[in-house]
Amino acid sequence: MAVDVEVLKAQQRELAKRVRLEDGFKRVRYVAGGDLTFLNIRKTPTRGLGAFVVLDVLRGDVVEEVVEEDEVKFPYIPTFLAYRELPLLVKAFKKLRSRPDVVLIDGQGIAHPRGLGIASHFGVYFNLPTVGVAKSRLIGEYEDPPPYGISPLRHRGKRIGWVLRKGKGKSLLFISPGHLVSLKSSLDIVRGILARGLTLPTRLAHNLLQEERRKRLR
Repeated sequence: MAVDVEVLKAQQRELAKRVRLEDGFKRVRYVAGGDLTFLNIRKTPTRGLGAFVVLDVLRGDVVEEVVEEDEVKFPYIPTFLAYRELPLLVKAFKKLRSRPDVVLIDGQGIAHPRGLGIASHFGVYFNLPTVGVAKSRLIGEYEDPPPYGISPLRHRGKRIGWVLRKGKGKSLLFISPGHLVSLKSSLDIVRGILARGLTLPTRLAHNLLQEERRKRLR
């Protein structure tokens, strides 16, 4: 599959102009988490699995979960993850019967070289409040946060997100607003879920996908 990355860069820059970093929600009760995996990540095309789990963060209950399978033809190219994964995530999200207040996506929000990670791309597509919750850094500098602490993530002198250490010696989360969520609220939403002793819905979606993947590979 031929890919013109310069065309895609131009698309990302234009879409990034539509990103809004002000809160577009009235409450944070139903939070969806989205993630994607592949049956064979080394192949392109390959079969992909996309999942969403909706969590009632006040009651601590899973309200709904969906899984969608489809062929993924776009190759893996750094900073263009949305072009590979977004179509399947869109299909999975459209299967939800409930409408979440906020959506967390396993990936970057504005913490992206052109300000449009997959969480921002998803948010602009659906015009929904979104937050990127990634397990690794794409861009930015930060000071190593202490256990249970946070550190600002900055790029070229501008704050673009947060780095959160979940516990003593635990791995980091890279949090950045996607769309219709402020910088402050992106952190507050994630910390609020963890403070209740709940698993992030992105992690719940990841766990669901691993179960589904094992079933298909038996």
